[in-house]
Amino acid sequence: MPYNHNPSKLKTNITKIRLIGQQCQINYAGKKFSGQISNETKNTWQILTINGLRTIPKNQSVITIEINNQLYEINGQQLKGRHEDRIKRRIRRKW
Repeated sequence: MPYNHNPSKLKTNITKIRLIGQQCQINYAGKKFSGQISNETKNTWQILTINGLRTIPKNQSVITIEINNQLYEINGQQLKGRHEDRIKRRIRRKW
């Protein structure tokens, strides 16, 4: 299988994108919640599902979101903090 990595089309820092209003799927404690992100605090997501509003902690969840027809799976620990603070924060790469 060929390696299809095109750095010019890849979003280099997905953590700086505003996620409120985006459709997503959040895996938390073995359960999957699908819906729209209605609010985001420092440590939690508030997601509007079919069954109502759910509050899910960021540090124990994995979020799957589609941006520009590409699926991203992000550990909630990387998205910890308010959106305004994440924009300022520098991501340190470990390679």
